[in-house]
Amino acid sequence: MQGANLAPSILDGKPGPDSAFFQIFGPYHGDGTPGGWRGVRTESHMYARFHDRPWVLYDLDKDPYQMSNLTTGPRARGLRDRMEKRLAQWMETTGDDWAFNWSHPVEDDGRLYKHRTFHSVAEYLAWAK
Repeated sequence: MQGANLAPSILDGKPGPDSAFFQIFGPYHGDGTPGGWRGVRTESHMYARFHDRPWVLYDLDKDPYQMSNLTTGPRARGLRDRMEKRLAQWMETTGDDWAFNWSHPVEDDGRLYKHRTFHSVAEYLAWAK
């Protein structure tokens, strides 16, 4: 699992990362999300995009419940461009070039399966037998 070592921040009070990176490789059928997406969250903003287009941009100070998507607003273009640049930096750092296809088989303990959304533990356990 990728991540950042936060021990220096917690133990020594050193500054931690100024943003967090999201890599979602497949769709979540429960909410109708059509495919994988990538995102970046700073202290004040959340931005996410699909491979071919921006998706959401929120001002977390003014809109903490993420109800007002600023992506298409003309006044948000500069902010969107800055968040896009930060997202591109994260993707470059992690080697993410959108090449992973969520429908590719994934190995799990010697078994191959395709990603799937389970809506309950019982559904997963029935599938896992």
